[in-house]
Amino acid sequence: MTPLIPRVPRNAALLNALLVLIVVAPLIPMERYWFLVELIFDAILLAGVYSVGPGKNRWPFLVLTVLTFGTRWGELFSGYRALDVGALAITVVWLVYAVSIIIAHLFRSRDVTVDTIMGAIVPYLLVAIAFAFSFEIIEIQSPGSFSGLPEDVLVDRPELGNAMIYFSLVCITTMGYGDIVPVSSLARPFVVMEGVFGQLYLAVMIARLVGLHLVSERQPDD
Repeated sequence: MTPLIPRVPRNAALLNALLVLIVVAPLIPMERYWFLVELIFDAILLAGVYSVGPGKNRWPFLVLTVLTFGTRWGELFSGYRALDVGALAITVVWLVYAVSIIIAHLFRSRDVTVDTIMGAIVPYLLVAIAFAFSFEIIEIQSPGSFSGLPEDVLVDRPELGNAMIYFSLVCITTMGYGDIVPVSSLARPFVVMEGVFGQLYLAVMIARLVGLHLVSERQPDD
């Protein structure tokens, strides 16, 4: 009997974990928020290691994953606020590294499969989460960089995290509701970069997938 794990698309677990973070995290009660959201993000870290798979980047990525684990849980249990920005920053580094590896793998692919399609969606969501954490760092370091945030977000940090994930998804999809607005000279270029990335990524990746599909359709059957 063929084992089940090899038949599971490599990017399926990571995609599902990201969707859980985006959809479920805002619904978690505040008294359990930090612990449960951290478990969800731990699932993202582990799924990311599986998604990256073997290759020259495997061990550096694994070391970065362990470091990210340690920093995030250290900040959670120690309560030392100085680690807060550090945990967010190293998580952004992990997300960017994961995006670069997955995109490189996509551009080496020569056919369109379910895993390829999932792999094309994953970097889009990873970048949205990376920008959300970047926006959190900006707001923590320079309060008032974004208008329209809930009151006392620096005290009620779950509200800030949820608001920034929502705002980041609005930016990357260029929906532009206008309920949260960047007002500082640092926040504005970050928001513009995310919107530009979102449009360019969709255009390039869709063209890539369509091109691969057309090539595979034209190839004669063996």
